[in-house]
Amino acid sequence: MTCEITVPGETVTEILKYWASTEDNNLPAFVSIYPSGEKNVLTRKEVYDCSKKFAHKLRNLGIGKGDIICNTLPNSLERVVCEFGITLSGATSMNGQVLRADGEDFREALRISQSLAVIVDPDAYHSAHSLLVKEISLGSDNNFHSEELPCLKHFIVCSRNKVDKTKDFITLMKDPNLPSFVAEVSPSDLVTVMTTSGSTGYSKLVKFSHANICAFGCQVKAIEPLKPGDHFLNCSQLGWAGGYPQWYLSCGVTRYFLDMHNGPYQNLPEMLWRIIISEKIVYAFLTPLVVNSILSEKSLWENSSWKPKCLCLAGQPVKKGTLDIIGKLCDTVDINYGITECNLVSTHRIIDSSTYKEGCAGCPGYRVTVKIVDKDFQELDQGKTGQILVKSPSLCQGYLNNEVACQKAFLEDGWFCTDDAGSIGQDGKLYVEGRQSDCIMRGTSVLYPGWLEKKLKEFPSVEDVVVVGVPDDVLYNEICACILIKDLAGVFAGKGHLKPKAASNKNLDMTSTVCDNSLTPKLQNGSTQKQTCETVYGKSLCEKIVSLKGLEAFEEELRTFACKIFLSYPLVPKYYIFVDKFPLTLNGKICRKDLRELAANLLELNKT
Repeated sequence: MTCEITVPGETVTEILKYWASTEDNNLPAFVSIYPSGEKNVLTRKEVYDCSKKFAHKLRNLGIGKGDIICNTLPNSLERVVCEFGITLSGATSMNGQVLRADGEDFREALRISQSLAVIVDPDAYHSAHSLLVKEISLGSDNNFHSEELPCLKHFIVCSRNKVDKTKDFITLMKDPNLPSFVAEVSPSDLVTVMTTSGSTGYSKLVKFSHANICAFGCQVKAIEPLKPGDHFLNCSQLGWAGGYPQWYLSCGVTRYFLDMHNGPYQNLPEMLWRIIISEKIVYAFLTPLVVNSILSEKSLWENSSWKPKCLCLAGQPVKKGTLDIIGKLCDTVDINYGITECNLVSTHRIIDSSTYKEGCAGCPGYRVTVKIVDKDFQELDQGKTGQILVKSPSLCQGYLNNEVACQKAFLEDGWFCTDDAGSIGQDGKLYVEGRQSDCIMRGTSVLYPGWLEKKLKEFPSVEDVVVVGVPDDVLYNEICACILIKDLAGVFAGKGHLKPKAASNKNLDMTSTVCDNSLTPKLQNGSTQKQTCETVYGKSLCEKIVSLKGLEAFEEELRTFACKIFLSYPLVPKYYIFVDKFPLTLNGKICRKDLRELAANLLELNKT
């Protein structure tokens, strides 16, 4: 019989008030760590009080229930206060992320959501501020007027200023003389709109009610019932499902995170591990990529004076070798399988790595139901592979203003179609095999190749492109662009990835643009072409002669072009192969399966 698990409230508003009203309300709630190691803290009471004051500011602007407010701030204490301030005002927060260099993904999210206001810090790294002020008329009172975004009315600046405290957002919100406001809300009201990874070129906007978030809180509490004040580290972004401050709401932990105001860290894994040791973190939420990088630097951990009780790995499939961290970096490992739309699906606690089977995602989370179905949505027996369907009290309320996507993913009887393939093993556990569609799971991101293929086709001399996933021991898949070039004789593997700097765990999301000069396959006609290459901005990137006698220079230019497509982290191909034709199915369509096998063989990446 499952024990009843609860959180201290039926809405996020009630829970924030609860933790601010306990006797130990001066305990740190959120601790932001700067690159210098400096710590900045907000207590439970300060989180609630500052958020109430920001809620009053929003209320004065006429913002309230039913309004969508886009929060673009990076991980920071300012982000926390704005997030909860939106909640206390009765409005709904939306994660404002900018991945595309042209900012069109961000503007599209504002259009679809019909956001009333956007919160920015002009001085923050890759701030959305610069994208907006270029194209939108901004009045003296920070009000918008835009034909492109007619619903967007307010531009709310929340700046950090360590020199002039009268202009520092957190300092201003701590002013005891400022008025406060808390709206009345119900469990069914929307509290936040989370965004999917955006690897399609555009993010889906996922709606969550207060009840959904509270149910998610019960689920994480069931995984590990941390005590109030326990030190908890999470490396995920606050606006994403994995980074939402769920553990604070459900358990009252002290949440540690890296302050991202000034951009990414030079050595993220090392910084996170030093925080774990110095702050005596009990439980940490990390990606397999990060822990593999830490494990590879033995000098970091072999003489450590502290070891966390558990490291929770999520965001990408876990290889068995990753579990070598047990006994070295931690006592146990939790493997969590989840998706944005329903947060947690299943969880698997591992004490002995020898018992782990790759792909095993454990048992369904608290009050989560899972089944496997065939293409006709008929339930399959144990051991048979099909699509994973999920029912959960934390399942979202659908996609914001996207009825077509809702009809495809949400069934009338309450089941959600994950588009993941898997099976239920004889041990009763869920085994996940990957995506059913053409999308590629690379690390913590899911890339839908169609959009990237379209962009790469803009490059001169590229006749066609198919982007596929190829095996990778750490990221599960790496991205490979298969480039069709007219008059090319044969099939060739690019070698730009072979340079030592091309795959450094210290720069987890960067891709090298160097190329090896040893590759010189010949073309049938030896022709030379001159074309103009257009970037995603529509401006000329280069106008030069591309010699088709040497793919080494062509690959280098193509890598450089590809790296300009994404803004924050170039989710671009690591590998390139060049072909004279694509394998086809019997009905004449490109066979991605055969192309994946061809690429893996050519690059010598086949799994053993």
